[in-house]
Amino acid sequence: MKKIILVVFIGLFSFSLTADSLNLVEIQKKEKKRRKKNVKSKYVLNNDKIVEFSLKKSKTFVEADVAATSTVTKTSKKSLPDEKDTEKYWRGRLNVLNNSIENLKKRISDSQSKLNRESSNFLIASTPSLQQQIKNNIDILTKQITKLKSDLKRRESDREAFFTEARKSGVLPGWLR
Repeated sequence: MKKIILVVFIGLFSFSLTADSLNLVEIQKKEKKRRKKNVKSKYVLNNDKIVEFSLKKSKTFVEADVAATSTVTKTSKKSLPDEKDTEKYWRGRLNVLNNSIENLKKRISDSQSKLNRESSNFLIASTPSLQQQIKNNIDILTKQITKLKSDLKRRESDREAFFTEARKSGVLPGWLR
C-alpha cells in the first residue's frame, strides 16, 4: 500500500514539474517577442547626459535637441555649470542651515538652564531688591528664549523651503544627505 501511494505521489509530482517547465518556456518565448516589438529609444542616457537630465535643462529628449547638441562646433568651449548646479553649493547651503539650527537649539538650552537657575535663586533671595533684580533677569531670559524659539521655527521653515527649492531644481538626493 505504501509503495502504491509513493508511486502515485512521484507520478503527480513529476507531472506538475513538466507542466510548469512548459509554461516557463512559453513565457520566455512571449517575453522575447515582446522585447523585439519594443522600439529602442534613439536617445541614450549616459554619464555625460545624466547631469543635464537631473538638472532638467531639457524637459524632454527629442531628436531636435539631440541634433542641436550634435551641431556644436569643436572650437566652442564646454560651458561650465552654474554654481547652483554643483554639489558643493547645495551641500554648503544645507550645512549653513543645519549649523544655524543646531546653534539656536544650543542657545535655547543654555538660556533655559540659566532661567531655571534664576528661578531657584528668586525663591532663595532674602531681600526684595535682590528679588527684583532676579525677576528682571528672569523677564529678560524669558523674552530671549521666546525670540530664539521663533528664530528656530523660522530657520526650520527655511530649511523646508530649501529642500523644496532643491527638489524643484533637480538636485540629486545624495547631495542633501
